[in-house]
Amino acid sequence: MEAARKTALLLGDITGKGRVGVRMLTAALEARGREVLALPTALISNMLFLGAHEALDTTDYLLRTLDTWKALGVRFDLLYIGYLTGLAQARSLVPVADEARARGVSVLVDPILGDGGRRYRSVSDDQLAGMALLARHATLITPNLTEACLLTDTPFEAAAQEETVWRMIDRLGGGTRSVLVTSARMDGAHAVLGWDAQRGERIALPYEQLPGKGFGTGDLFCALLADALLSGAALEDAARRASDGVAEQIRLGEKGLLE
Repeated sequence: MEAARKTALLLGDITGKGRVGVRMLTAALEARGREVLALPTALISNMLFLGAHEALDTTDYLLRTLDTWKALGVRFDLLYIGYLTGLAQARSLVPVADEARARGVSVLVDPILGDGGRRYRSVSDDQLAGMALLARHATLITPNLTEACLLTDTPFEAAAQEETVWRMIDRLGGGTRSVLVTSARMDGAHAVLGWDAQRGERIALPYEQLPGKGFGTGDLFCALLADALLSGAALEDAARRASDGVAEQIRLGEKGLLE
């Protein structure tokens, strides 16, 4: 008998223009044979870097749908939570994350807050507080270096020091959560640095910074990471597969998934 397909539940932004957020994760996971359940935390008109945008908070619809699926017996093997509209939405999703963890389901939280040393223009203090709350209920969080600084109130300039990054990882993990910080530096090279809470080990994966970076690389990293975790890979191996997969898509350019 053929084994049942692994299922990922994705909670995040669905963007009308731009293959980012849930659209990117769905495309990458379905291409790898995973079943995807996708619900929006918000409907967003276009990628936020364009400046003007429209957004619709969909918390009530999301929660009602989760209740409906629970009554129907719909199950999932991994929970991903990305973009949040604020602290109120985060509080409503804490029981969802806790229930999944109680069932032994991995909860991956990607704190979408900023990049390049600064917060995204549209991200409020309320959204930052929401991400900080929800991250404490994850089994794995995947901030980039900017987001790790924002979540630990660390000046971005200080994160140029590798030891500062390890201290941020220790704070974010709290000894019980796994952490992967992307776009970090190690011995002058770009690297993914992290902590595997299950094995009690640090993770350090240098990578080559490639030209032609497209939008959605962080979302793609999470999708490939989730795919590897669903296949039973250890966190370090899953992070390596995700990093290599993003590099492959960058090299593909317009033929790949990235915009």
